[in-house]
Amino acid sequence: MLVLNRSLTRCTWAMLALTLFLGGCIPVDLWELLGDDEGVSVLTLLETDGREIRLGEEALGALSASDYTSASGTYLEAWSFEGQQGQTVSVDLISGDFDAYLYIVGPGLGTPLSDDDSGGACHARIDFTVLETGTFRVVASAISPDMAGPYRLRLSDSPQAAAETYCGGVDTSALTAVPPQGSIEVGTPISGTLTGEERSIQDGRPIQVWELQGTAGETLVVSHRSDDFDAYLYLTGPGLAAALTDDDSGGDLDSQITVTFPETGTYTVGAAALSTGASGAYSLTVTRAIQMSELSFDGRSLRLGSSSYGTLSELDPTIEGRPVQAWAFRGDAGQGVTIDMLSQDFDSYLHLMGPGITERMTDDDSAGNLDSRIEFTLPESGIYRVVASSLGSDGGSYEIRVR
Repeated sequence: MLVLNRSLTRCTWAMLALTLFLGGCIPVDLWELLGDDEGVSVLTLLETDGREIRLGEEALGALSASDYTSASGTYLEAWSFEGQQGQTVSVDLISGDFDAYLYIVGPGLGTPLSDDDSGGACHARIDFTVLETGTFRVVASAISPDMAGPYRLRLSDSPQAAAETYCGGVDTSALTAVPPQGSIEVGTPISGTLTGEERSIQDGRPIQVWELQGTAGETLVVSHRSDDFDAYLYLTGPGLAAALTDDDSGGDLDSQITVTFPETGTYTVGAAALSTGASGAYSLTVTRAIQMSELSFDGRSLRLGSSSYGTLSELDPTIEGRPVQAWAFRGDAGQGVTIDMLSQDFDSYLHLMGPGITERMTDDDSAGNLDSRIEFTLPESGIYRVVASSLGSDGGSYEIRVR
């Protein structure tokens, strides 16, 4: 009997017949050639696992090793969207962690729509008019197989402001030409206000800059927050080949950059708004980076075959703008474990590290709905670290099951 295992092949059972011929998951560039007589792409067979999005909404997701993959190894995560004939739809796939690639299939579309960088920077955008009422698949992916991480998916009735005019950075001379407001120091938050009268950069974004002293080898986290506008953050200085930029890694519409300084010297931090003409109050904070491997367990331990409970709050440390809590459990080499993180308060995001794991494992929604699951055979005996976090910046109660 042939049994398909999602964690091994990540191919849907509906693709079984095609898989037998192709020997693996369907290559993305072949899907539009393998539809049925009505020209429906095989992309429509991707399971959404309950992921839905409506016009006017923005949703969070994450590409990870638990997702389906193309033959080239790129991760694929599908969302459903109910379109009404005559609607004009602009779909944005936005990520600060990978170069986004977007597909759309559905009624009235002869072949899949696809895009790489039309959203500006490394973000993807597709604008189209719904020709027939029905269910569409919006598929989030990345340009390369080694790319994964959180993303934002946004459906609008008209195109929003693009992130940048091109992918790959900003003219650093334009950034350093802006007169600094002053200096910012580790652990001392500063407050500022964009008035609309200051200089602008990249498509008219208003910006104020601050100076930060960096020491070679030091790792700091710079956070830019505002309740008045969508924050955008820049950082440049000695030893950096290009300016670092970020939109929403601080959670919600806030920005955050983690930087390890290549040289000792004065660095420029640019606090900007994503949209032209935006104004309002903001804050900048600089803290020393916390590594997941350094998080304290604070007495939290997991036992195989049982459930444990926790609560994420603003009192917890944050990594990339997300609250985190670490748990420990002891495992034996060759032991198969399934770890579930469940919450009714937030979209869970789960991490696993430990002996024999060379690269941290992560998962967003493999347990269904907005819950996380990691299934793994332990390579070595020892203490493993499970880190519970939220995909966004919110918190609340959660449960972890280990079996």
